[in-house]
Amino acid sequence: MDLSGILLAGGKSKRFGPNKIKIISDGVPLIADQIIKLCFFCDEIIVSSSLENQDFIRAILGKIKDYSRMLKIPGRMQIPPIKIVLDENITIEGPTGIGPLAGIYTGLKKSGNDKCLIIASDMPFISYSLMKLIVNTIEENPEADSVIVRNKKGIEALCGIYSKNYIKIIEESIKRGVYKISKILDSLEVKWIDSRRLREEKIDIYNFFNINSRKDIEKFVQIYNKGVNEYGTDRFSSGPGKKWENNFYRRADKRVKEKKL
Repeated sequence: MDLSGILLAGGKSKRFGPNKIKIISDGVPLIADQIIKLCFFCDEIIVSSSLENQDFIRAILGKIKDYSRMLKIPGRMQIPPIKIVLDENITIEGPTGIGPLAGIYTGLKKSGNDKCLIIASDMPFISYSLMKLIVNTIEENPEADSVIVRNKKGIEALCGIYSKNYIKIIEESIKRGVYKISKILDSLEVKWIDSRRLREEKIDIYNFFNINSRKDIEKFVQIYNKGVNEYGTDRFSSGPGKKWENNFYRRADKRVKEKKL
């Protein structure tokens, strides 16, 4: 199945000051890390950006091949066409924005494929296993309009598959002043991935860790450097990309004390 990747990168980080899309780990910006992850599954990538972030993102895209080499990504993984779209074209009355719904809406409108794999830029521990599970689920259920995780924490709406059928649903939701993504999902056919399936596939809770505070940045750096569960693979040779490899290709380990999150 042909998939478009949509990376949500329009946040302004008003809650804690620094712009989280500019976080860098081992010389690689977090946003470049997320783009590279989407490259494994998508034949085009759309970065949904705010006006204030677009120049930084454009600079990152100009170096994406360099970052791929730094992480020792195999040459067989091709980098598809990548474009930036602005989510500022949705206007509403009042001073507040509509959050990630704007990025989903704009990305879906600009995508070349019906189904889109959407991830947020501030979820640094999304793993290959989770992304593969989501993609496999939509391939097994092509009639579904979305594939979304629903675990003990709730609905993980910013890492899943959405179809272009949601465009009209989102437009209507915006007109009603409803901007919460979870409120629009059931308007179409959803294929849910529940906690039991996550356990079966050894998908850990770190996949859904997101950065919302300065403390989260510190926690991200600590976890990334140590490795979520010190899980190693033999997919790549050792080198600068080893930490990235261990985190991206990990599977859940019973030794991990996830309650610390």
